[in-house]
Formats: sequence, structure tokens, C-alpha cells
Amino acid sequence: MGNQLSEEKLNKLLPALSPLAEGIGTGNLPDRDALKQVLLNAGVEGEKWALEELELWSKILQQARTVSNDDEKADIIAKLQVRGIPEASSILAIYAVCRPTPPTPPLVEPQSIDFGHLKPGEGANMTLKISGKLVKATVRSNRLKVTLLDLGSGNSLVKVQLLAGSAGESLQDNILLEGERGKLRVFVTAQWGKEPPMLQDCPRCKRKSLFWNRYDKKFECLNSDCKVEGSSLDKLAKPQDRHYHRLY
Repeated sequence: MGNQLSEEKLNKLLPALSPLAEGIGTGNLPDRDALKQVLLNAGVEGEKWALEELELWSKILQQARTVSNDDEKADIIAKLQVRGIPEASSILAIYAVCRPTPPTPPLVEPQSIDFGHLKPGEGANMTLKISGKLVKATVRSNRLKVTLLDLGSGNSLVKVQLLAGSAGESLQDNILLEGERGKLRVFVTAQWGKEPPMLQDCPRCKRKSLFWNRYDKKFECLNSDCKVEGSSLDKLAKPQDRHYHRLY
């Protein structure tokens, strides 16, 4: 590996050790141009000896990417010490190379779900698209049901079913997605409106005869001369009306 650097040169080059190790630890194996940039950032520019020594350090540090036990780490630390690098600096450099990279969480679309305002007794559905293989999806609320679908090629779908809620009820929950690359949460909200009065004025016949059928979720006028019905006040029509189906 050649002779050790003088103490003066070693002290001048040591500031380049840490950024070199961190770069190698993230998988960026430096070429000569990258090593020159490391030297430039460390304030050592245009020194042939510095580039040659840093190439030696780089080769030693790259060996640490495949170590499997402490003995192998100790061997590489010893090689750095042979180059004159102090023990503490050698250990920190090896730690930077061997430090596990935190997993990147999967990407999800949409990033949150807002089911908005729903009618009492109404449910809803949504599909989440995941870039990454999922292991598990969990929720706390019994109003939510989730189903995982593996699409292959590292992508997944999560079918989200919102079960019917009662008048005035609200929901705030998180779907916890656990994948091979980490975890993330998708915030879910929903709000069920209050039910209409059981009996109110009919906008067609102007009598207090409009009945809210809470089981069929529709209005029905009890006036025999009117008999309109519909899912909302602006969709009232007689069943035999030829425009009835279009209004729905």
C-alpha cells in the first residue's frame, strides 16, 4: 500500500475521511472525479499525493460494505490504521459505511382519504395505489375494512371500504400500511349528516305530508293527490312520471 503519509499530510487529509465514508455508506462508490470533489470540499486541491492516498482509503472502506461480523470490521479498521489513520477515526469511518440505511417508506396515492359528508346509512369505497409491496394494512375503526391486492412488479392496491354510519356520526382514523420498505399512515375522515325530519312540508303539494322513509332512504309524499317520492328534495317526482328515471 506504499509508505504512510507524514503527520502533516495526514492531518491535512483526515477531514476528507468522514465524507468519503458517508458517501460509500449510501452506495455511492466514488470515481476519480468524485474523489477530487471530496478533496476540494476538504480544502485539499491539486495535490497528487492526496488523490493517491484517498484512492487507497476508498478501496479499504469499500471492503466494509460486505462485512458480516465484528472480526471482519476489526481487520478493515486495522488496515486504515496501517495508513496512519487514528483508531477512533477509523472506527467512525467503518461505522459510517456499515450503518444500515433506513428503509424508504412506500409511496401511496392518494395520501389521505376524505369521504366527505354522507347520508345516514350510506357507505363508500376508495382504492389506494401503492408503489411497493405491502405486508399488512391495519385500521382501528370497525367502520373501515381494508383488502390488500398484490399487483406484482412491486406494486399493490388497497381496497378501502367505509361501512354505513349513523346520523351525526363522524370518523377519523389512520390506515397503517406496512411494507418491505417501511411504514406509513393514511389519514381517513368521514361525516354522516343528520336525518331529515320524519314529516315536513312537501315542496310539490305544499302540505305537511312529506315523509322521510329512513329504511329506503327516500322521501315519500303521503298526500294521495301528490304521491311524489325521491332520494332528495330536488329529485321529487311521481313514479309514473316519464321523467322520473332521468331525475334519478
